[in-house]
Amino acid sequence: MSLALDYEIVHLREQLEQKEARIAELERLIADQQIVFPPQWDLTRIQTRILRFLLKRNFANREQIHAFLYADRDDGGPELENVRVHICLLRKKLKPHGVNISWLVGMGYSLDDDIKEQIRSSAVRPS
Repeated sequence: MSLALDYEIVHLREQLEQKEARIAELERLIADQQIVFPPQWDLTRIQTRILRFLLKRNFANREQIHAFLYADRDDGGPELENVRVHICLLRKKLKPHGVNISWLVGMGYSLDDDIKEQIRSSAVRPS
């Protein structure tokens, strides 16, 4: 085989790997939107939305969460401080189940990857 053909094969394999990784990521994001959290967690609609939002990201700051929750409202939604209150209440509900929402200064709220997997495995998928 020629060197150019070898290079093309390597390049195509790399592209395939990238596309497969992107497909897996998108499938996970779609699945996260369909997660039904265990009823014993007793999450409100907003808490459910925040948790799903955090499952999809490495970090999310208050502004991003606020925009996600209230983007459809003409008045812009309640004060930004409400996000902190929602997170605080969500943390209290999740703590007994071993789920911790972390805060990293300058980055925002996050869930560790192992916590994300724990949540996904605890959740119920609708049929």
